[in-house]
Amino acid sequence: MSHFNHHMMVLARDSRGLTQSEMAELLGVGQGTVSKYEGGLSEPPMAFVEAISRLLRYQVDFFFESGRPYGMPPFHYRKRKKLSAKALARIVAEMNIRRMHIAKFLRSFELKTNGFIPEIDRDEYIGKSRVPFSIEDIARHMREQWMIPSGPVPNMVELIEELGGIVIPCDFGSDLIDAMSQRIDGMPVLFFININSPADRMRHTLAHELGHMLLHTVSVKSDEEMEDEADAFAGAFLLPASEVRPQLRRFDLRQLMNMKGYWKVSMAAIAVRADRLNLITPYQRKSFWMEMARLGYRKREPNEPAKEAPTLLRRMVDFHVKKLGYSMSDMARLLHLTVEDFQAMYRPEIVGESGTAGSHLRVIK
Repeated sequence: MSHFNHHMMVLARDSRGLTQSEMAELLGVGQGTVSKYEGGLSEPPMAFVEAISRLLRYQVDFFFESGRPYGMPPFHYRKRKKLSAKALARIVAEMNIRRMHIAKFLRSFELKTNGFIPEIDRDEYIGKSRVPFSIEDIARHMREQWMIPSGPVPNMVELIEELGGIVIPCDFGSDLIDAMSQRIDGMPVLFFININSPADRMRHTLAHELGHMLLHTVSVKSDEEMEDEADAFAGAFLLPASEVRPQLRRFDLRQLMNMKGYWKVSMAAIAVRADRLNLITPYQRKSFWMEMARLGYRKREPNEPAKEAPTLLRRMVDFHVKKLGYSMSDMARLLHLTVEDFQAMYRPEIVGESGTAGSHLRVIK
């Protein structure tokens, strides 16, 4: 067996929503003992590893996995400032454990795709086109490159999966973060989405994260600039200016509700797009948001479109069980989970439940 990986001990504890002191109390040891093991200052005896394995519900081998966890990309900084340290730690742990699971699935599952999500170098882009860099132009160019016809993007989840990305439904336990995305060498581009987000907001969120993956892995700017650019990309990508301008000559809730049914994005996103295109006055903008607040639509709007469910993750799990003959205990051992936790996380993927499959992929508390 390889050496104890103190990073995995931190990851396991964070994923269960425990602080160092809370875990030390449950184990009946001093916090200093836990701190030294997590800091890599000393290696714990096997009896201690078995104890944390039972407490945190990960198999012993989990703590001897090689590698290190990854943090959030810089463009999530502004959002994470609002989260408690414990909530943030759980989300980062969820992201890392899901990534490790997918890396194991991909050892046997061949990911086939004809498309890809490029990294745009602004200097190179300007050099080729000889025109100023424009988010509107990038969004239009990507729709053309990916051969998306006029009108709404049919299915954002499906598009990302066709481009070789993997959409992973998660329960972040908070509505302060709708999604995260991550580009790591040797892995597909990963999109972690909050299953509690409304369907209309989820489409915009995925387009927002797609903007980050296109624009902010080569060129890094300030957090506020990156968030603003990703939001501008999402609006331009989902609501092309040439098509929405005529529709926004009339701006009221009834018109926006009609547009929402067609474009499958929130009225709020349409209003922000109208504002970015200078199609409404400051008074209209203020009146709109006041009306949305009065009706209680700021958090959740009526007439949500159907949720777009990922299928690629389900196919990966299904391939191992049905094609490779993995049993439940085999799958649990592969991921270093208990059988019960594996079934809670992935059983719906195996039986092929659709529509709400993502709601079963949650942090185990």
